[in-house]
Amino acid sequence: MPPKSRRSDLISNQLKEEGNTEFLNRDYNKAINLYTKALYLEENPICYNNRAQAYLYNNELELALQDCNKALQLNPNYVKATTNKAQVLYQMGYLQQAIECLQGINNHSPESQILLNQYQSQSLKTLLDQGELERQKTLLEWLKHGKAQFPKIKIECYSESYRGVNAKQKINAKELILFIPKSHMITLEMAKETPVAKKMIQFRLDLLSPKHSFLSTFLLQEKSRPNSFWKPYLDILPQSYPSFPIFFNNYDLEWLQGSPFLKQINDKLSDLKKDYNDICNVAPEFSQYSFYEFCWARMTASSRIFGINIKGVKTDAFVPLADMLNHKRPKLTSWCYSEEKQGFIIETDEKIDRGQMIFDSYGRKCNSRFLLNYGFVVDDNDANEVNVTVAAEFNDPLIQLKEDATEEQLKQPKTFRLIMDTDGINEITHFLEATVMEFMSYIRFLVIRDQTQLQFLLNERESKYIKPTKIQPLGIHNELDMWDLIRRICYVSLSRYPTTLEQDKEILQICDLTTNQRNCLILRMGEKEILKFYYQFSEKMKQLLSNFNQLETNIFCSKEENCKYLNYINKVIMFQNQNDQ
Repeated sequence: MPPKSRRSDLISNQLKEEGNTEFLNRDYNKAINLYTKALYLEENPICYNNRAQAYLYNNELELALQDCNKALQLNPNYVKATTNKAQVLYQMGYLQQAIECLQGINNHSPESQILLNQYQSQSLKTLLDQGELERQKTLLEWLKHGKAQFPKIKIECYSESYRGVNAKQKINAKELILFIPKSHMITLEMAKETPVAKKMIQFRLDLLSPKHSFLSTFLLQEKSRPNSFWKPYLDILPQSYPSFPIFFNNYDLEWLQGSPFLKQINDKLSDLKKDYNDICNVAPEFSQYSFYEFCWARMTASSRIFGINIKGVKTDAFVPLADMLNHKRPKLTSWCYSEEKQGFIIETDEKIDRGQMIFDSYGRKCNSRFLLNYGFVVDDNDANEVNVTVAAEFNDPLIQLKEDATEEQLKQPKTFRLIMDTDGINEITHFLEATVMEFMSYIRFLVIRDQTQLQFLLNERESKYIKPTKIQPLGIHNELDMWDLIRRICYVSLSRYPTTLEQDKEILQICDLTTNQRNCLILRMGEKEILKFYYQFSEKMKQLLSNFNQLETNIFCSKEENCKYLNYINKVIMFQNQNDQ
């Protein structure tokens, strides 16, 4: 090292500042190079600490630890260097040493105190379930032995029941972050080769969910084999699913009082029971597994499998480690089966920083589907739905003619899914969703009061029977009747809940809720928002259509709060004009 001078001090400081700039720009290699040049001119604890940080972000942990130690040799009371050293030790897997390092600080900075609390909390969780870490280690070793590749990602436990995948270091966009060979994937074709599955195929079982049932039977049979090849993967799977509604206790279910989602839960349990009984009937040996175990396996399948294409054939598969990525929209990753690599791959869609959780998207789904099949809900979900049932009035004098014309039992309740977008402008687009159009069409047909109008439909039909879900606007009076029935349906549906939407919002703000209670609250709030939207829509349309003329329509449409109704109004005007011609 050259003799120290004022000039060398200035150059060293300038190099350090340039290094800091490159560090902030996340070009850690350039930062390391500049810090190294500065240290050649002058040994400085700050420069060693800064270079240690750059090494840490570059995942060069041994070099980072060396620089932290050099910084502390020059300044033993350097809190930032001690904090950095603890972070390096933590990343190297030495949690207890990291805690001891931070405990040696006499005057903590806010950062070092937060880090100490975090590490101590994690240490407590680790002591509570050391087996979880062992299971993770066994899984990763098993995958590596099978030539899987995942150099820049790691499993992270955020709580006792919440795991995910994190970036160990900075990951570039379009970078391959995970490869799982086909040999370590459980495919549907593999699941169909078991003795139980062959009996299911032989007897041509009419299963309500065939692929999930085949994969579920495979899981349970493999779990019962102590030396199963799949044991490292099976052992890492959740042992229970308390956040899935089919496993809710009565206290949790009370939070869904009045919600049509309760029927979906009961329907799901009925479907599971039917499939379980059907399998046991043709393969009695499968009855060694309880219905509860079958439900566990089915929920594992519904929440974890990937739909992939292998050699042009669509199939489904369990993909270890890939199924630990949590959901978020928009997605950060893309995945597929690679014929070239002969395995499942995940690539990043954009740059991911070190320490950032890596997400996949499970698709655009309503909260009822997320909760039923995955055990979570999404706040402010723009894909929410609510089920409503519609049936003809028994005293409708035209009911027999309508049923003959449609060959449908119109007095039997029929279920429709109502949807909307919580962003006002986009409601126009979503109002055109087929399910809503079918709902409105069906009600138009039910509320026909005039036999002449019904005869007109019969004369205009293109096939033997009328499709009641394909009825276009028939006239202003029919539309008024349609909206009146929609208003009543929404009013009755809302009245079934013990609380209002406004009360639910207050409960969410002030009450200390369990995970299940909060999920139920968010779900029922989403349902009420949709019902309230269509209730208000029907009120607006009653107001407009009761005095339907061009002047009133123009006044109505000029108001900004009515913009979300314009698409429907234009459609009605178009049909009205056609009828007037």
